[in-house]
Amino acid sequence: VMGPTGVGKTSFINLASGSTLRVGSGLESMTDCIQSAPPFRLDGYNITLVDTPGFDDTSKSDVEILSSIANYLGRCAAKKKYLSGVIYMHRITDNRVGGAAKRNFKMFMELCGSQGLSNANIVFNMWNQVDERTRNSRKEELLGKDIFFKPAIDAGAEPLEHDNTVQSAHSILRGLAQKQPCELQIQKELVRQHKFLCDTAAGSALWGDLAEKERQHQEQLRDMQRDIEEAIRQRDETEQIELEEARRELEEAKSRLVQEREKLRTSKLTTSCPNILTRVYDCFRRLSGVLLCIPRSHAVANGVSSGRV
Repeated sequence: VMGPTGVGKTSFINLASGSTLRVGSGLESMTDCIQSAPPFRLDGYNITLVDTPGFDDTSKSDVEILSSIANYLGRCAAKKKYLSGVIYMHRITDNRVGGAAKRNFKMFMELCGSQGLSNANIVFNMWNQVDERTRNSRKEELLGKDIFFKPAIDAGAEPLEHDNTVQSAHSILRGLAQKQPCELQIQKELVRQHKFLCDTAAGSALWGDLAEKERQHQEQLRDMQRDIEEAIRQRDETEQIELEEARRELEEAKSRLVQEREKLRTSKLTTSCPNILTRVYDCFRRLSGVLLCIPRSHAVANGVSSGRV
């Protein structure tokens, strides 16, 4: 179950499964790592719901969140365990889609891939908390625009509503339980294609977001430097002090972004260990093939004997 912080993921899981996972209050997240609810039976199926932190978590960075989700999914795929479905939750009570919600949905799309989206539900949560005309209008707009949920729907995701009842939650799960488990894009990239996290679609998307934020901070720092120089010329010490403090804060924020990008670049998941060995083995195998193709006379002339190869 995915979605922004505070959208109701944990509450949905507790309602559907009868669990007691900790629920955050307001915008504060209580889900800072992957947590699975105890399995329960529904129409003959064993259902295990997995709670994930949002990419706007209050206690962890987006890189840490992506690493956590990718690590969990990668370990599942390495054991040939796949998901029957993925739920993305959106509050229909929100009158606009903010940057955090867009970022969460973008990462959801990249993690699933086109194949995984056919096993996905876009669930409009808190459906009973908005009048019928407003909620239907918002849903129509969200499903009809490319900048919102339309690409996921076009790829096979199904839109559903949740009104905070057990019946509603179970109805959503019944449809997913009947689907054939599928391999998500991030699982294929990590386990079968032996990619590092930063090279996956989700990792590349996050890298681009971090780079864009870093660029914006750099532009703001240039503008701020000009303002500081102007304050010095005007002998406005109060303005100068305030601007220099703001610049320090912005420089610290920029430094954190650089650190996050480096953390993403060097991220090593538990599923990556055999992949690294596979890469090394493949490199040696290709190198051996190249050396064996070198004519013997040419190899000897360059100090490479067949025995040494």
